[in-house]
Amino acid sequence: MKKIIFYIVFSSIMSSIITIAAYKHTIKEKPLLFPYTSSSNNLPLSNSSLVSSAGLPDFTRVVEKTIDAVVNVKNFSKKYSNQFDPFDFFFGFPDDFGGNKDKKPQKNDIPGLHGSGVIISPDGYVVTNNHVIKEAEKIEITLSDQRTYRAKLIGSDPSTDIALLKINEKNLPFIYFSDSNKVQVGEWVLAIGNPFDLNSTVTAGIISAKNRSLGILRGETQSSIESFFQTDAAVNPGNSGGALVNTNGELIGINTAISSASGNFIGYSFAAPSNLVSKVIQDIKKYGAVQRAYLGVRGMDLSKTEYLKAYNKETHQNIKPQQGFLIGEVFAKSGAEDAGLKKGDIIKSIDGKLIQNIADLSFIVGTKHPGDKVKVNIIRNKYKKSFNITLKDLQGRTKIRTREEITPSELLGATFEDLSKESKKDFGIDYGIRIKEIKTGRLSTIGLEEGDIILSINGNKMKKIGDVDRVLKKYSGDVTIKSIKQNGQVYIAGFEMN
Repeated sequence: MKKIIFYIVFSSIMSSIITIAAYKHTIKEKPLLFPYTSSSNNLPLSNSSLVSSAGLPDFTRVVEKTIDAVVNVKNFSKKYSNQFDPFDFFFGFPDDFGGNKDKKPQKNDIPGLHGSGVIISPDGYVVTNNHVIKEAEKIEITLSDQRTYRAKLIGSDPSTDIALLKINEKNLPFIYFSDSNKVQVGEWVLAIGNPFDLNSTVTAGIISAKNRSLGILRGETQSSIESFFQTDAAVNPGNSGGALVNTNGELIGINTAISSASGNFIGYSFAAPSNLVSKVIQDIKKYGAVQRAYLGVRGMDLSKTEYLKAYNKETHQNIKPQQGFLIGEVFAKSGAEDAGLKKGDIIKSIDGKLIQNIADLSFIVGTKHPGDKVKVNIIRNKYKKSFNITLKDLQGRTKIRTREEITPSELLGATFEDLSKESKKDFGIDYGIRIKEIKTGRLSTIGLEEGDIILSINGNKMKKIGDVDRVLKKYSGDVTIKSIKQNGQVYIAGFEMN
């Protein structure tokens, strides 16, 4: 009898040791990645758990779980402009908006541009929209308990309208990311933010459509990626950068825009999906810049009947309206050209995911990195074909570059050219370099444009284009740029480089 008891106890102990070892091995093999991703099955809670005793929807548990992780983001800017900006309708207006119409804009700190943000890690990382913090001299974050912090801009991406901030605090409430690919039309969602600077406001609705392309980011960059969730949850100015969560209290999107002529909610709002947001902020944190991959094609949706008619007339074809993406141009030395894609091919799927329109294509490719391989299924002359394509970046590279390999000029997001003698004479200067091209990066964020002349960086005169990398190489900290706008106005702006 004693032997039996001994073997039972021994077996139990060994089983426990094996179980604990297996668990530790699993934890070691699968550490939590940034941003923190939910370990749940990503399915919403059952309808019965969302219904109150009165038979009405009850989201109190979801709100309790998430509301403290949504913050107020305040943009202090020295922007001197009275021009209309379409993004003014997507986040908070200045405090004196609607006041004295005759009051001229003053070139000083304007503390009245408000938006929202979402805490995504306990050590203070916050995601928001790029347009919320654009051209900010200072960014301030206020938590739901009214604690206020100066925020550091880690990086931003105008192509997706996403920015990553950091505050110096620990043990903060945060929201886990969910897999946005599993979101379904008709699913309940909550929008949490600070509309009209009213803190911690929650509205409810459903996902009314997926993969919407609005064209609102094309003015920011030609490589914009738009594949928004459309919801009927009420979103108003100040909600931008706030959370769109599912009924598990997980982040499925970042509220970005509303569809309205007045600037206030009239039925639909749009959010960037969490999978795209996750890719962007991981790149920013790890590499210092977004590692963007491109297929290397330009074309149009086959649902655009007016464009399709024009294409058929020009090419003497008879392509019918359908789901898919029609290639109008294949770029030289791109992954698409290397693999053999041609003008007139119709892309039907990538990696088994159906391509219904350009939003589908840009989203799938937008979540990839240079060097990633994708399987593209097409129709060519009514025949089905498949191609394995290695994606490249805009420079034709197939490798991800480390933070050390990215030059300061690339982080600034611009190319430069030396000033001609005529330009120096026109502006009355004997030094400076001109911004030749603006891309995604710090300069576009602080309001510099193509054609502007950079006079100095951190007090160092810019006499030739190599001076930018010389001054900023291995530099970390505040950067101050003095420039001359194309209208002759002296413009001083800055950002933090890490």
